[in-house]
Amino acid sequence: MKIKIGNWGEYDFDKDDAKIAIPLILLAPALAFTQLRKELLIGGVTAYYLLYFFLPPCFQAVKKLVDQFREWRRFRCPYCKSHELIMQGLQEFHGDIPYDWYFCHSCRETSVFVNTAGANKMIAPNLPPKLKAKQ
Repeated sequence: MKIKIGNWGEYDFDKDDAKIAIPLILLAPALAFTQLRKELLIGGVTAYYLLYFFLPPCFQAVKKLVDQFREWRRFRCPYCKSHELIMQGLQEFHGDIPYDWYFCHSCRETSVFVNTAGANKMIAPNLPPKLKAKQ
């Protein structure tokens, strides 16, 4: 819905704008005509705006922190559970898709980072003895 404000121009008023403007519009008659304490009304509007503007970014920050923790927990050597991994490069592993191969700095073993069906995890590749001797 477009609203014309004097000679300044038109303003497009949508649902997101209503979530911000309507509580302020309702606050004025509530302060003038109700028997409720003014501190409670202003505190309620303040709490509404604090939750409206600051709660979603706080949830996003907490979600990002939890995701980073899960990735840190998942990204470790399958042999010794160390987090000190060095990427060796891309190489095929049981098929045509190249996977990331990692070298553990602690136990000196090679592991493969597999992302299938959303399960990001490091697995032991079960290399033949000839290839283990070369590494």
